[in-house]
Amino acid sequence: MESPRFHPTRSTIALSIKAIAILGAIIAIYFQDLAIVANEAIRSELMSYVLAIPFLLSYLVYRKRKMLRATTPFETINPIRKPTYTHEIVGALLCLAAFLLHWHGSYTFHPLEYHLVSLPLFTARLILIIFNAKTLRAR
Repeated sequence: MESPRFHPTRSTIALSIKAIAILGAIIAIYFQDLAIVANEAIRSELMSYVLAIPFLLSYLVYRKRKMLRATTPFETINPIRKPTYTHEIVGALLCLAAFLLHWHGSYTFHPLEYHLVSLPLFTARLILIIFNAKTLRAR
C-alpha cells in the first residue's frame, strides 16, 4: 500500500515564496550587521544567548503557522469593491523610516545599534507590503 504524499497547493507554494522573499531581503540588506552580532555572540559569553534567538523565532512562527496561514491573503482583488492600498502606503512609509534610520546610523559612532533598530521596521514593512496588516498583527 502506498503512503499518502504531500502535494503542495498553490497557496502553500505562494506562502513559501513570500516567506523566502522576506528572509532573502532581510539577509541581503542586514547580512553584515547580523554577521557582526553573531561573531560577537560567539566570542562573548555575555552575548551567547543571541545565538538562540533565530531558533526561538522559528519555533514561534511554527507554532503560529495555522493562524498565519489563515490571515495570509491568497485571493485576487474584488473588482466590484474599490481596492484600498493603505497597507502598501504604511509599508512604504515604514520602509522610508527604516532606510533613513539605517542611513543616519551609518554616519554615527554606533552604526550597529541604529542598523539593528531599523531591522524590525524593515521587517514590518516587508510583511505589510507582501502580505497584509492582519498577518502583521497575528499573535
